Amino acid sequence: MPPRLLSTASQVDNLFTAPPLLSTQGFCWHGAHVDCRWEPPGAIEEEVSTPWHGVVLFTQFPGSEPALAERSIDGRFQVERVHPGDILVLPAGVGQRSRWNAPGEFMNLVFEPAALGRSLDEAADDTTFELMPHFATQDLLVLQLGLALRRVLQGGGERLYAETLTTTLAVHLLQTYATRRPQLKTYGDGLARPQLQRVVDYIHSHLEADLSLETLSTLVSMSAHYFAQLFKLSTGVAPHQYVIRCRVERAKTLLAQPDLAIADIAYRVGFAHQSHLNRHFKRLVGTTPGQWRQATRS
Repeated sequence: MPPRLLSTASQVDNLFTAPPLLSTQGFCWHGAHVDCRWEPPGAIEEEVSTPWHGVVLFTQFPGSEPALAERSIDGRFQVERVHPGDILVLPAGVGQRSRWNAPGEFMNLVFEPAALGRSLDEAADDTTFELMPHFATQDLLVLQLGLALRRVLQGGGERLYAETLTTTLAVHLLQTYATRRPQLKTYGDGLARPQLQRVVDYIHSHLEADLSLETLSTLVSMSAHYFAQLFKLSTGVAPHQYVIRCRVERAKTLLAQPDLAIADIAYRVGFAHQSHLNRHFKRLVGTTPGQWRQATRS
């Protein structure tokens, strides 16, 4: 009997006892969805599958002992000890069921199949790459990226940074868990000068917008992964870092207008809220926007 296909997020939610602690919910980062959950001991008794690729990242268990899980993936059964930093790889359409004996925190890192390949190759489709299922295996890079994505969700969601993280994660999954390993290109030079100018002009003209890695990479007709690489070679910083610096510089100019509230300035330059501006402004400039405004008046 084939596994039951869970084709909506609400169907997946019904497998668990509580809603996620954090979630991208109705939006995605370059074809990726993320949620973070805390779940008591329990089981998924029925064999289920999804139409998207999933990585389950275990982040925390109470106490010092690992959790014990009984798991079936793609018809194979295994009893395993699960530690923080372990992941499961659950490809699209692959059936799985499980039972676990301890409460714990975990993250679902979910990719729409077509988006996984497009992170690496703008011409890829959902048949270009296929992931292999994996039982619990330690992967510290996925742990690092997953925890960074959780921090983005907690901070209100910096889309450009989040998409950089999910693109890096997608490329790692293709290199490590795909049925065939992609051949990655290497570059000694960055973007051509007209390409870089096109991207820089767009950024400066749309600082107030929710800029995405996909939008910027499309401007120069290349995949998100290679665009991010070449942009950093050209500028010395990643795209999201460059955009934050531009937003802070624009904020400096607007702070010279005493009638503009700092909260309004934050929105005008593309930050989610005033504290978002404050955090990056102090990190890059060394003072808060209010202190900067006062000092420049003096």
